[in-house]
Amino acid sequence: MFELEYPKWGDKRLRWGMPGLRYGRPLPSYITHPPDLVNKPKGKHDMRLPDDRDSKEALAKKAVDAVQKYQDAILLQTNRYDATEPDYAAFCSARRNYDKADATRRAAYAAQRGADADARSWLMIGKNLLIVSLGKKPNAAWKEAGWSDETLEVPSAQDKLFVMLGKVQTYLTNHTDQQLNDPRLNFTAARAGALQDAITFAMENADTTKGPLGVGPAETATATALNYRDLTEAALDRRLHGLYAELEQKLAASDPRWTEFGFNAPGTLASPDPVATLTATAIGNGRVHLVWSAALRTDHYQIWLKKPGDTDFALLDSVTSATEYYLENQTTGALLTFQVRAANPSGYGPFSPAAAATVA
Repeated sequence: MFELEYPKWGDKRLRWGMPGLRYGRPLPSYITHPPDLVNKPKGKHDMRLPDDRDSKEALAKKAVDAVQKYQDAILLQTNRYDATEPDYAAFCSARRNYDKADATRRAAYAAQRGADADARSWLMIGKNLLIVSLGKKPNAAWKEAGWSDETLEVPSAQDKLFVMLGKVQTYLTNHTDQQLNDPRLNFTAARAGALQDAITFAMENADTTKGPLGVGPAETATATALNYRDLTEAALDRRLHGLYAELEQKLAASDPRWTEFGFNAPGTLASPDPVATLTATAIGNGRVHLVWSAALRTDHYQIWLKKPGDTDFALLDSVTSATEYYLENQTTGALLTFQVRAANPSGYGPFSPAAAATVA
């Protein structure tokens, strides 16, 4: 497929933290020959890769393991282990990096929203306290206190909250008789300053928190990680299609080793793999959450249910691609038992182990 390249000092293509980059090991092909994410090839392939990334990663793992096992026996030349494993490892690493970066970004913005909510709640308390001395209607005294002479509304926008906190801090500094040191209310100038600092810190954290790649702001780190994930996925897709094409030249359609690679033999469609794991969790309000492991060669999943008094399972629903399901409006206290199996046009895979949950 491509000539193997190894990391070299001074290679300007390489940056610290790139997924799949390991000293002394071949470079992943997304670095040596970056896929074109805009103009993707439109050629047809007998082998269709899974749409969801969990299933794709599972297929790639089987393919890489089979390559390592059979590469010499079937005389693989282009897609040997030293070429396929780096592409698989880079994809796995990039997926994990993106998940971490996105979680960091979400946490940073959640903290920012929390700081805003704390500030607004405190200002609402302050307004109710000041009504005793400043009255219930806007006036000049309210304007000095940080509100306005037109409305006593506490803003929701972060920039307006920040400005109001500064004005209230100044007011309480100049009118110490209006401060209330009660630990439950803490209507003080110091508290106003602390809330303002909290907003500043949360805002800066959201803007400058470094993700796992250590390349800058949370948003930038997430965008960079997403780009790596897409690049490595496209490179892995290219690698798997290339491996399939090479196997077509090496293996007969009747060769049982096709399934060890995770592929359907040319012109055939094998039944799906088993659904290995299934969990059922009661999450309250008559709802149950199902999560199961992805199965290869899957067109859709069937969800089967056995309720109290039933002698056997009955088909509940079918879903495509997703590996989770929410069941609503169930009777509290009922013990529900589930199984899931994968399906495609050739048939069905084995049922998963049963999982049960008592509705809460």
